[in-house]
Amino acid sequence: MAALLGEAGLAVVGLLLHGATQEGPAGNGFMAGMVLPVALVLGALPGFVLTVTLVLPTLSLARRAARWIGRRGWQAWWWTAAAAPFTAAAATVAYGALCALLTGSAGPPGVYAGCWLALTVAAVPAALTAAVAARGTGARRTVRLTLTVAGSGFLAALVLGVLGVGALATGLLTVYEHPKPARSALVGVWTDGGGGTLELSAGGAATTRGMSTPGDDCGGAGSWELKRAPAGGQLRVEVGRCEWYVGGTADAPTLYAFLGDPDTGDRQVLTRRGD
Repeated sequence: MAALLGEAGLAVVGLLLHGATQEGPAGNGFMAGMVLPVALVLGALPGFVLTVTLVLPTLSLARRAARWIGRRGWQAWWWTAAAAPFTAAAATVAYGALCALLTGSAGPPGVYAGCWLALTVAAVPAALTAAVAARGTGARRTVRLTLTVAGSGFLAALVLGVLGVGALATGLLTVYEHPKPARSALVGVWTDGGGGTLELSAGGAATTRGMSTPGDDCGGAGSWELKRAPAGGQLRVEVGRCEWYVGGTADAPTLYAFLGDPDTGDRQVLTRRGD
């Protein structure tokens, strides 16, 4: 569990750094830093579930395979590495079936492939750590090993964060910046790729046709204005009660509106007709 939590810390820091270079809703880095420790504590429960359903089966399969082939030293890293993809596949099937039962629908194949890869990567170091722990006995040694593994994981996450911030500050990694086009650059017809269009005229009139989402707030005819969002200074186009945020790049801007809760990341994206 300590190894899994350390891996989770590294993954979260990596995702935050990656998110800083990608288009998306503006986040609050300070709040993310405050929430991270709480999230890791709450991650003890899923860490326990993964330990029981992924890590321990990986160790068991590695030991059985070594005995079946007739070679000793089943704790060697190659046995664990070889067993991890198989137990990760079984866990992916089990987790996917449970999610499908709860949601009533199955996800696309790419989701399961990504889940299998992530579980395989997570299982190997955690199972190797568990194999080391299995060689000794004693509560004091167990506590010391747990603190060492967890501390090493969090230290690695801290180092990755510092290096990432340094890379962002020096320009080695480019921070994504929302484009800030002039009002005249937004005049034209924008399409959702499915037959729906949003036409913005230079005189301030706006007309939508065939726009099924994000709802009645974006339907019909009205006026439009270009304003700055209260947080982050991102530009947004207000069409009646509907808000379209300016995204994309300076050379290829887009307009997007959130579908439901912005935290889910679901958006309807419009591109300029002809781009």
